[in-house]
Amino acid sequence: MAKMAVLFVMTAPPWAPKDSGRPFMKLDNREVFMRTIEIYANRDQVEQRLLCLLPDELSRVQQKYGAHLGFQGVSVATGGPDWFGAVARGLEKLKPEIDLVMIHDASCPAVPYTLLDAMEQAITSAPAVAPVLALGNALVRVKGGFMDAGFDAAGLQQLQSPQLFQRSALEQAYAQRSALMAAPGRSGPVHDDATLLRVAGKKVAVVAGSLFNVRAESEETLRAVSDMLKHLPKPRSKAPLTPFDEAQW
Repeated sequence: MAKMAVLFVMTAPPWAPKDSGRPFMKLDNREVFMRTIEIYANRDQVEQRLLCLLPDELSRVQQKYGAHLGFQGVSVATGGPDWFGAVARGLEKLKPEIDLVMIHDASCPAVPYTLLDAMEQAITSAPAVAPVLALGNALVRVKGGFMDAGFDAAGLQQLQSPQLFQRSALEQAYAQRSALMAAPGRSGPVHDDATLLRVAGKKVAVVAGSLFNVRAESEETLRAVSDMLKHLPKPRSKAPLTPFDEAQW
């Protein structure tokens, strides 16, 4: 079994407003980012867990959450000044035996285990895997507060977090990221790790994303995430605790 590291990134991804995420807000009495970490609690292939922070968040996290993170086997990596800097620092702290790297926006705690399973299956034949969702509504351009024109969204899909990478491919792309992001004429913006690999010439496989996977970025979406968590599919127990439990299967 390939050994995986999960990087939980606390800062906003490049496509989002700087302060849009809500990793420290309470979600049913626990912080959003702690809920996100718990997604991987029973995944045996996860060998390493890293919380990737900006430097100015370190003191707060150590003082308030250090004991909880230690209990869950989560180490801290600090880097900046943005998402890519935080991830780059996490990559520097990977254990030698790690084969796969899952990069997970810490403000996305409602990810079904079935999506993770699909990504792990797809990564066996691709350098990277990202979940996508079809755009469900019509799109328009807006100008000066008024609808300007319709927009043909044929072929467009929405990228989601988390995203899974072969370690070697991810490290190669990050080693080139300054040049890649400054290159004139590159094909499209680099707004997350999957698009960075695409610009680096790597193939990125896609799997069907999940409508449960709502990013907590406001009070309104936080309430939506709380509802989504109640309806996530539950993984089958590895070992029934009682004869009654066994009979349910």
